[in-house]
Order: sequence, then structure tokens, then C-alpha cells
Amino acid sequence: MKLNRLILIMLALCLAAPAFAQEGGRGVAEATINGKKVAINYGRPELKGRDLLNLAPAGMVWRVGKDQATEIETAGDLKVGATTLKAGKYSLWVKKNADNNWVLAFHPKTGVWGAPALKEGYVAELPLKLETAKDSAELLTIGLDGKGKTGTVNIHWGTALLKGSFAVM
Repeated sequence: MKLNRLILIMLALCLAAPAFAQEGGRGVAEATINGKKVAINYGRPELKGRDLLNLAPAGMVWRVGKDQATEIETAGDLKVGATTLKAGKYSLWVKKNADNNWVLAFHPKTGVWGAPALKEGYVAELPLKLETAKDSAELLTIGLDGKGKTGTVNIHWGTALLKGSFAVM
């Protein structure tokens, strides 16, 4: 009898595990741009009534997600502003330089866990435009889109929507 109960409990936990993993877990945004795969792997923190814009004072560096730092992996070279990044893997960080002045910063160090944010060594910065989203996203959501050689990244949390474009070579 005890063995049957134990088996039922284990089965229930196994069936419930995917539901627990989805909420606030990790997300992946993928796109094929100029024939090359680009993927962003990120943690999905919950907003829990917080205001992103008040959480991010000017001068702040944010690891864009939770737990392990957000990472981008690309099969093609990226053109970020005037900088060309070789195909590979980079960690991504958002910097708020001033009011309405945001950038997505690329760092060659990957596998970074938790805080604090990396203060130096960034190899490229992608300007981000802040918009107000039509809907509110409780979980941080990152999207990737591509058309031709141009890729667009969207970072949506609450009603804040940060957008930037890059090229894939």
C-alpha cells in the first residue's frame, strides 16, 4: 500500500514538473536571419507589481533576466552599430545610460550567474528604443524577428518595450 502511494506521488510530481518549469523559468527566442540561426536564451523573472522604469536608474547595468545571464548564440557574424562581432556566443546586458537612452551590451564572457553585472569588457552596444507596449507582460519576454539581413530584438516586461536592430552577415 505504501509503495502504491509513493508511486502515485512520484507520478504526480513528474506530471506537474513541466508546469512549474514554464512559469518564471527560462525562455528561448530564435530566428533565422540571412540564412543564419540566432538564438537568445534568457531567464524569465516575474514583474510582481514592480515598475521596470523605476527599477532602472540611469547608470544601471541589468543582466536582462534572472539567474544565469542572458546569452545570444549566432551562426553568423553580427553587425552591431559600427562593430562586427564574430559568430559565437555572448552574454547580453541592458544599460540605461540616461532617461530614454538604453543599449543592449554584448560581452564575450558567458556562463555568468547572478549578480553583480559585468562593469567592463563589453565588445558592442546596440541602441534600444523605449516604447510603451499595448499590453503588459508579467514575465520578461524576449523576441527575435528577421527580414533579409536585419534582425530585431524586442525586450518586453510590464508595459516597457525595448527594441533594437542589428545585421547578420
